[in-house]
Amino acid sequence: MNKILKNKQGTVLMMTLLVLSSILIVTLAAAQIISSGIVMSRTQERSTKAFFAAEAGAERSLWEVRKNYFALPPTDQSAIFTGSLSNSTTYSVDYATSSPNVTFYSAGLYLGTKRTIQLDF
Repeated sequence: MNKILKNKQGTVLMMTLLVLSSILIVTLAAAQIISSGIVMSRTQERSTKAFFAAEAGAERSLWEVRKNYFALPPTDQSAIFTGSLSNSTTYSVDYATSSPNVTFYSAGLYLGTKRTIQLDF
């Protein structure tokens, strides 16, 4: 029995392995949470830029009709207005008419993320 009590080197090794394993598990879990947060942040950034590009297309449509006296076509048309912005986003505006209403569908695109705005008047 004295031999068992005196030989504690195995116990220290096991405790060290358990503590290090616990630290590794906590670190990996934290890394996973941080990694998913970075991905969500990147997705949000792309979505926001695409939305504002779509909004720019909608604003251009209103400007063309109200200030530049653009003659609205009698039938539906796709890509009636298109444009590229300085932040590498693009927009494309489709036109639909159902008298007396006019509808513009403005789609903004940034790095594969697309957001659309519908504008009725």
